[in-house]
Amino acid sequence: MERVSLDRTTETVEVEWSAGGVSSYPYIWLRDNCQCEQCYQADLDKRLVLTSELDLDTAPVKAEVQVAGRTLLVVWPDGHRSPYDWQWLRARCFSPQARADRESRWRRKKQLWGAELYSNLPRADFPALLTDDRALYDFLYLLDTIGLVLVQNVPRHVGQFQELANRVAFPKMTFLGAEQMLKIKPVSGNFLQSTAPLGLHTDLAYYNYLPGVQMMHCIKQTEGEGGASEVVDAFNAAYQLKEENPEAFKLLTTVKVNFHRLGNANPKHHMEERHHIISVSDRGEVQKIVCGKHSRDSVLDLPVDQVKPFYQAMRAFDAILSHPKNCIRYKMKEGDMLAFDNLRIVHDRTAFSPAGGRAAPAGRVPGLGRDLLTHARVPGRAGHPGIVRPIHEGTESLRGH
Repeated sequence: MERVSLDRTTETVEVEWSAGGVSSYPYIWLRDNCQCEQCYQADLDKRLVLTSELDLDTAPVKAEVQVAGRTLLVVWPDGHRSPYDWQWLRARCFSPQARADRESRWRRKKQLWGAELYSNLPRADFPALLTDDRALYDFLYLLDTIGLVLVQNVPRHVGQFQELANRVAFPKMTFLGAEQMLKIKPVSGNFLQSTAPLGLHTDLAYYNYLPGVQMMHCIKQTEGEGGASEVVDAFNAAYQLKEENPEAFKLLTTVKVNFHRLGNANPKHHMEERHHIISVSDRGEVQKIVCGKHSRDSVLDLPVDQVKPFYQAMRAFDAILSHPKNCIRYKMKEGDMLAFDNLRIVHDRTAFSPAGGRAAPAGRVPGLGRDLLTHARVPGRAGHPGIVRPIHEGTESLRGH
């Protein structure tokens, strides 16, 4: 810092930088963010002053540069002295360019994909994920940007989900526990245990806080025909819908749909929640997809004249989701684990033959919080916790890469 001055008109401290340029810092913001030991706990990076204690009209009596230009010192009317490091101030500059730069860093980049991803399917090695921090970081990065990772060389027995999940965060509990075992066999009355196709869907759509990451582990695969997993980047499909049919996109982003599950077997349960099929941010970017024929309730809170247009919008989106150019079909091998972002990737299992009664059991972790993708703590070197930094949002297509 070269010099500082007080601007009583704008109620800001003006800082002139040695490298050029001037930054303005409001009085009230500086007082709220005083870095002295009385006002700030450095080891937790937390302020100690209550908002109710702030004088909104406070103004410094003096501001000066100290420690060879490295510290700004502000003195307040009550004699309180507030020091601020120059790098700390630069990182919090209020200029339009600085605010735009910070906004861009918060936006996680999503790489949109279609069926072409099959030839370069993201993969990870299970033993490496349990022991190698770099491999784990790459796995989390792929989950955040692409939304899908095929984990291979997983031991073919129950409980492997926990091994991987506990490397990152706590599994989300549901009414079925942290893990569900599905042994597929010809049965009536339970679509999950049937050999019929399931249809593209989001898991646990009737939850308020949906699982962020799902992991499906193939322990025993059918030797018969069919039984492939289908996965679709529903974000990519939603953007296609927005371009091809803006009215349909508008309906699916504004109408809330009821989802529910009713179960009479132990544990008995009745759950219901409402979601937009396509949720968007305040910038219009797709943030979440929730769909599925099995969990969508028959209650539809719409005027009669809007019901058919809404069904037309759902059909248009379904047609894009199921189009061959958007869908990857992969028959999991024994020892495969498919990890995917449940709020982005919709999935299905095709119909299959049980081949003389051979079972195809599969386990499912109801999910990890989606925040693990951006703020997961990965063990690091001694004295270096190895925090996974936020990966920034936005979209770019994998097509043609």
